[in-house]
Amino acid sequence: MHKDSDDAGNSHEERNTEDFVLKIVSAIVIVFLVFSASFLLVFFDHGFYDKSYSKYGAYENIGVEGIRKTTDYLTSYLISEKGEINSIPGLSVFTQDEKSHLQDVHRLFMIGKRLILAAIIILAIALRRTYVKGGFKRKLLGTLRFSAYVTAGALAILFILSLFGFDWMFLSFHQVFFPQGNYMFAVDSLIKTMYPDSFFRDFTMKIGFHALIMALILYFIGSSSAIAKSRNSRAGKARKK
Repeated sequence: MHKDSDDAGNSHEERNTEDFVLKIVSAIVIVFLVFSASFLLVFFDHGFYDKSYSKYGAYENIGVEGIRKTTDYLTSYLISEKGEINSIPGLSVFTQDEKSHLQDVHRLFMIGKRLILAAIIILAIALRRTYVKGGFKRKLLGTLRFSAYVTAGALAILFILSLFGFDWMFLSFHQVFFPQGNYMFAVDSLIKTMYPDSFFRDFTMKIGFHALIMALILYFIGSSSAIAKSRNSRAGKARKK
């Protein structure tokens, strides 16, 4: 009898541990997908590029049509599986040093694409396991709320770090992801004319804005059941009165 009770207790503890792990894994993946989606929303936002090129003088220095065509070629190159930049005539305007850096950026995009695919697969497996274990809706809504908290926390950390200066964050990013050091260019170079540091500051802020909106959506979806229960409870009490 005592042994059966211990076995039941251990089984319950194991289920709770698995539920916790599934929640953490799912939340981490969801937060990664939130930031990935936020990045892509800005990356494909032609209005953002137009505003930035006008704001920082790229249109004035290079010309509207030329820079738009170059942007289209560059965007297509960075998301394509084709890594040889010299085979793309529309990007011949960049110097060899600039092309070398863009090829490194392209490699990051390819890694990012694979990570997003892996994240979707992991999330699908975690959600499937959660569904099999039962109580799926309750657990899913809890995971969405938790993901919203983690996203908000990550944004808060980034904001605090930005207080030390965006230039410091931007340089640290390049030192980590481009250790070969081919990211320094003259102020009057084409790549700097199109994409000055201020462009990336605005880009990062826009990513943060989208991520915050998504975090709020996750929170309200995750809280919808609790809100509905609260309303029903208040309505029930009112009817009793």
